[in-house]
Amino acid sequence: MKRVALGICLLVPLVSPGEEGLIEHADQSIYAKDGLFLKVALVEDPRAFLAEWSRPSRLQTPEIRTRTSFHRGDIVFPAVMYSTNALTPEGRADITYNLLFRRPDGSIYERLQDLTVVDGPPPKGLGLCKAKAGLKIEGNDPFGEYTLKVTITDKIKDVTVEMLFLFSVTDPAAKPPVKSRPPQETSRIRSFSGDRP
Repeated sequence: MKRVALGICLLVPLVSPGEEGLIEHADQSIYAKDGLFLKVALVEDPRAFLAEWSRPSRLQTPEIRTRTSFHRGDIVFPAVMYSTNALTPEGRADITYNLLFRRPDGSIYERLQDLTVVDGPPPKGLGLCKAKAGLKIEGNDPFGEYTLKVTITDKIKDVTVEMLFLFSVTDPAAKPPVKSRPPQETSRIRSFSGDRP
């Protein structure tokens, strides 16, 4: 896979059911607690998504289309959206995120660290991460199920949230993949504060 730089602020009012507002989806996850809201989604078409959010005349929130099955040559783009009430006395928020991709055999494929979600005044609504990163699936990448761990840290709140995603790289000539399992509550998305392992 190759890193792909993607080039926006957005408004998506969403509430998630489940334990402490946490729920796992195959293609998106939400965390909402104590004034911190995080949503990560594997976007279907990154370029179209970013273009839609950057339109200055946009009056409403665009639909977020997601996916869990990719082909070689596709871009896997986790869109990280946020809002936080934790600010410095100067009115700045400070949130970063890491991406850890693993191959079907469990080996580390790519690790991107200390990407900026926000480092300054946050938007009034929901914002989209400042540093947008994705990975292009290469022509020789193996078919199978990959994992992506997204770790988001609100440095002012001293809270870290981990979200785990599964996605598959399939051969377009093969039979279509079996429909993904329905959303289910999970403890794999959890927040940490203080000492972290």
